[in-house]
Amino acid sequence: MNLIPLLMLALSGISLAVDNPYVISVKDAYNLLKDNDSVFVDAENLDIFKKSHIPGAVNLDSLYLQDIAIKNNEKQRCGYLPLCPKTAAKIFSQKGISNSDTLIFYSSQDPPNKATYLWFLFYSMGHDEKKLKILDGGLQRWIEEGMPTEEGEERVSKKSSYQIKPRFDVVAKKEDVIRHVKNYQNSVDDNIILVDARTFLEFTGRQEMEEIKRSGHIPGAKFVYWRWFEGKETAYKPIDRLSEEIKKINLDLNKDIILYCTIGNRSSFVFILLKALGAKKLRIYTGSWYEWGNDESLPLEKEKYR
Repeated sequence: MNLIPLLMLALSGISLAVDNPYVISVKDAYNLLKDNDSVFVDAENLDIFKKSHIPGAVNLDSLYLQDIAIKNNEKQRCGYLPLCPKTAAKIFSQKGISNSDTLIFYSSQDPPNKATYLWFLFYSMGHDEKKLKILDGGLQRWIEEGMPTEEGEERVSKKSSYQIKPRFDVVAKKEDVIRHVKNYQNSVDDNIILVDARTFLEFTGRQEMEEIKRSGHIPGAKFVYWRWFEGKETAYKPIDRLSEEIKKINLDLNKDIILYCTIGNRSSFVFILLKALGAKKLRIYTGSWYEWGNDESLPLEKEKYR
């Protein structure tokens, strides 16, 4: 019996099992460094970016973008997209990003969810998901593997006019969540799983948050701590491991899953891994606890755990 074909098949199966289509290795990313149709996007603030970044990268501070959304009430005004389409188009165009570009997002500091937030932002604005990548291990892994960096200001190398094609089906409005909560309170199965990706202390209401009036969680939410799925030296654990862990916590990927955290960073991290695992319908409640916790008319739970 010839074992070589069987061995090759087995190895092929292993390769497929650990592959995450939304994550790119340092080696593969380096091969795109001089590609005119690829853009490295640094998710840190400008001061951190100036100290060290991947050559030619543009800077999109994820927290600053969320501050814009909160300050201008953009989520509520624009169907709960992370930003209004006009705002996003202007910012993306100023960075020289085109609809056809492959985008490699990374952060230079742990955790990696600033990069995943940018991934979700572009995905929600209609960018081709096949051209959205998270740099595995971020800038730290890039440096550890001996890849080049530079200091100083960003250098936008081209002009663009980014065209937004919003995906409203990947965001949940406050009204959607309220409707689900009412169903939960009335013991009505609406085929929705509401997932809270924050820490256990936040979920149970034992930790208060700055600028948020109340602590606790949305009634009926399932606690799924986002860092359960993070690799030791990689953005995510291998896909086969993730699949097993999702089964253990009884998260049915065939149901309509709505994720939330505080402002969107952590839920975006979980969104990507669930999408990679084949979740049928995924949405992020972009208002998240920042909106829900500050609206004293809305119900909440504290110590109740599920």
